[in-house]
Amino acid sequence: MVNNFKFSVLDGHIDTIKKSSRDKRDFSVRSEIGHYDLPRMDEGNVQAAIFAIYPASSINRILKGLDLWFKFVFNPLNGLMQIKRIDDFAKIQASGKRGAILHFEGAGGIDKTFRLLRIAYRLGLRTMGLSWSNVNKFATGVMFNDPQKETGLTKEGIKFVAEAQALGITIDVSHLNEPSFWDVYEITEKPIFASHSNARAIVNHPRNLTDEQIKAIHEKHGTVGINFVMGFLNAKEPGMYNYNLNFDSIKKHIDHLVEIASIDIVAIGSDFDGAATPTCVKDCSMFPRLWDYLLENGYSEQDIEKISHTNLLQVFKKTWK
Repeated sequence: MVNNFKFSVLDGHIDTIKKSSRDKRDFSVRSEIGHYDLPRMDEGNVQAAIFAIYPASSINRILKGLDLWFKFVFNPLNGLMQIKRIDDFAKIQASGKRGAILHFEGAGGIDKTFRLLRIAYRLGLRTMGLSWSNVNKFATGVMFNDPQKETGLTKEGIKFVAEAQALGITIDVSHLNEPSFWDVYEITEKPIFASHSNARAIVNHPRNLTDEQIKAIHEKHGTVGINFVMGFLNAKEPGMYNYNLNFDSIKKHIDHLVEIASIDIVAIGSDFDGAATPTCVKDCSMFPRLWDYLLENGYSEQDIEKISHTNLLQVFKKTWK
């Protein structure tokens, strides 16, 4: 078996801070509850992850989330370091710590003057989604149940994208409905990413991306983070749980992204601690086994380097200040 512990992981989306707080877990101690803690990050060679504040739907929720985020990340026992700049990735490797990137999942709590957005950027906000599968003053999200809403970005939403990108915040299009997605695509010249989304051609779920969306993200030199949530992997019963799904259910999405775009679009956005995942990826310690499977089924070490971290890192290099 290949010793693929060498493949560092940059996970594009996790909900661990809220989950750990709710479960009253000690992040520094290995647990079988949830998907992430420091020992399991070490076992999976996760070098950094985007830790989401969710939902960021009101000012009060954002403030509560920021309070929780900073208590969590700056707790010395948790072994984390906040990442604000590209050179911070090298610093975490030198320090032996794991990196944490601040993300707002939804922009509903941001005011129309963008004062809170600018303050959040100074506090380290580096990636952000406009909506979490709902309607707010900026955008419309993809709904989990039909009918889908057909409204896209508002005038304020168009201004929001320009303001966020000017600051150096990477726009996340996961959870946007198709009209909002295409509005973002039309107005941005910078890379965008779908932090945790899969291919709708493989699993017909509204949260997964169409081939046209995938090609558009590739055209913008962005990435799609493969999501491990069962409902988005389950081709036979989209939206339904099946703990017995295997690594091939993940590989099929990777294969499709590569086929219609290229290996350069594929990233990881596990959505760990956000929803249930198959036993094969029961937590973040399982990444080396996934790399083994891909190596045994046609992917090269260079491919896995790209999937595990370098593709997403390239997006940040092109969008961060």
